[in-house]
Amino acid sequence: MDWAHIHIMVNHFPVIFAVTGALAIVLAMVRGQRGIWLYATVSLTLAAITVIPTYFTGQPAEDALNRPWYVVRGAIHTHEDAAKIAAILVVLAGLVSVFAWRRLVRYPREVRMPGALRVALLVTSLAAAGYVGYAAWLGGKIVHDAPALQGPAPAGFVRPDSVIPRTSLPTPQPMAAPVDTAPTVPTTVSPAPATPQR
Repeated sequence: MDWAHIHIMVNHFPVIFAVTGALAIVLAMVRGQRGIWLYATVSLTLAAITVIPTYFTGQPAEDALNRPWYVVRGAIHTHEDAAKIAAILVVLAGLVSVFAWRRLVRYPREVRMPGALRVALLVTSLAAAGYVGYAAWLGGKIVHDAPALQGPAPAGFVRPDSVIPRTSLPTPQPMAAPVDTAPTVPTTVSPAPATPQR
């Protein structure tokens, strides 16, 4: 396992937490229920926590790839620039969420949070979710949309679907009993001895 594998393993968390947190913020603005606000602020806080290792494993992942032939020059740097802005926005949304989360826990009987805090949560969460999604889309384009992978395969490459699967190979037939091919020695009947005549 190298840094590219580690980056791929952790990079889904901030995207999922940021998007679900932003959707929960929108739902909380409509419904106004305390439980939805708690879920939204916890999700955005987790997004901010997980975006830090995701961002800092990006550079070692680039080094581990060692500039493969199929990656378009500059595709990784475009993703890296977007990831930097996304990380800042997610951390900002996480800080606002921590403040709101603390308020929700500290004042459990409060029916509505202050309007400025609700607007700050909405704006930062939507910005974070949108930009982290954009950065993830650019990350997927590094390999999935590489033009070199759309053309003909390199020389000597065998497509996996061109290999005959083991299940479609003909089944071996049982062998017939071996035939004795040894030469047979003809047996001759010797004539009966002649009886002497008198």
